[in-house]
Amino acid sequence: MNIRYLCCLFLLIAPVSASAVAPNTLLVGAKLFEHEWQSQNPVLGSDGLGPLFNATSCAACHRQGGIGGGGEAEFNAKSIGIESIQIQGNGLTSTRLAEVISRFHPGFVMSEGSIVNVLPLVHHGGTELSRQLNNAMKAETAAEFAESGGPVDAAEVRIANASPIVFEQNIDGYQVRITARMFGRNTTALFGSGLIDQVPDKLLDQQVRIQNHHPEISGRPSTLRDGRYGKFGWRANVASLFEFTDQACANEMGLQTRRKRQSSDSTNRSYNNVAFDITDGQVTALAQFVAALPAPTQYVPHDQAVRSSVRNGEAAFNRVGCAVCHVRDMGVAKGIYSDLLLHDMGRESYDLNHAEPYVVRRKLVSNEVEASVPPQPIPGLPVPYYGLATVLPLPDPFEKEIDAPPGASGGSSFEFYAPHQPKTLVSFRLIDSEWKAGEEDKNNNRRRSPSGGTRVDLYERIEMETTNFNQEWRTAPLWGLRDSAPYMHDGRAETLLEAIAMHDGEAAGTRDRFLSLLYENRQDMIVFLESLVAPQSNGQPLMHAAQ
Repeated sequence: MNIRYLCCLFLLIAPVSASAVAPNTLLVGAKLFEHEWQSQNPVLGSDGLGPLFNATSCAACHRQGGIGGGGEAEFNAKSIGIESIQIQGNGLTSTRLAEVISRFHPGFVMSEGSIVNVLPLVHHGGTELSRQLNNAMKAETAAEFAESGGPVDAAEVRIANASPIVFEQNIDGYQVRITARMFGRNTTALFGSGLIDQVPDKLLDQQVRIQNHHPEISGRPSTLRDGRYGKFGWRANVASLFEFTDQACANEMGLQTRRKRQSSDSTNRSYNNVAFDITDGQVTALAQFVAALPAPTQYVPHDQAVRSSVRNGEAAFNRVGCAVCHVRDMGVAKGIYSDLLLHDMGRESYDLNHAEPYVVRRKLVSNEVEASVPPQPIPGLPVPYYGLATVLPLPDPFEKEIDAPPGASGGSSFEFYAPHQPKTLVSFRLIDSEWKAGEEDKNNNRRRSPSGGTRVDLYERIEMETTNFNQEWRTAPLWGLRDSAPYMHDGRAETLLEAIAMHDGEAAGTRDRFLSLLYENRQDMIVFLESLVAPQSNGQPLMHAAQ
């Protein structure tokens, strides 16, 4: 551990964090952040790192501008998303459908039998078969990949994303065609995360009200199933920094926690990790260390020409409309340049791990049933680490065969197309159940009996609005922007100019106004954006992981 870095860290952390967290805890968290995890953990009797993992330490990917920063394209997390499936042939059952999809990749079939349309393509680990399948997927894209696991640069990210993956085979008499695509998630910088964790929901609601009056911009909060707002992750699908840390341990490094299971290898279903790989105390120390990472700053040299350019650039930033979404301050998160809301960024920014549906109304409803009838929890969709996936509709679970339509020639017995908007706009969540005594129970003064009376189930009725949820992304905080290339959620933009030009959807008008500026004004705005740097000490990054 770099002592100079820690000393600077303790001086720069937010006062609330400094008073609440002991320096020794931060030291433990810092060591854990840089710790190189190994397979097998004899202390806890668990399997340690893996079996699937993207890196062996947090710092391996979070390193730009200092420990806790973002990562280059080579560290991009990858996933394969199925866009469409056509299967021609008669007599298709759920079991046969799962077998067919498994020929493409068994990772799309969950252990309980459901089939989802998105598969994380983890960088390292797994069986030899797992590695062969993953390499075959990468080869289909024609992109060049680094040993770290992701595309070597932004240009290769674009190639990987633009290359359709087509699987066509005749399997046991079924003519199968599956079209898929590779999607990437670039490593985000963690600087200032403790301040983001403190932003109250009411500030997000305030930004929604402000944008309701805007002719182009209409951001919305990411409302999670339990009603909280998400603020972390590219889709803002995680509510708190502790949960974000907890999930990262399990999904990025295969470190199973008490709450989150590690990533499983679909080619080795019998594998079972009987214990957790990282203790609650260690997860807490990691989260507190990340919370203490200082917020990025604005660094402007003393040169008067540069200072003037920064001022003019910020004025242009506000004038063309960037500041509507990239709000300078969100409560204690000063200089964040984000509203932490979800926005539709256009068709070129889609990813099939979609955002949470747009919840517009919640209402409590009750349902009275016989006490002997067990309460019925409403199953929800599985929630992968990078956002929700779509569960494929299955043929009859009792193996009823689905035949082609009468008179059809080579018709499809099964078709699936990834939805661009939510299909279900009303859902229910079981909240509580209360037993209600019958007349016999009352007269005999009997205690609660499962065989008599009724039970009142209390549900939450959730109403949603249609949105293009594949294209919605949390407004990326711009603090530390200079030291976090490449840009966009998948790192496909090498430069700031490319990133601005790739804005679409709600941001199309803002983008066009920027492109219409005089060359000098555009350059001033780039200079302003480049003044937003990672936490500094005497104008230099605190530390780089390579040091």
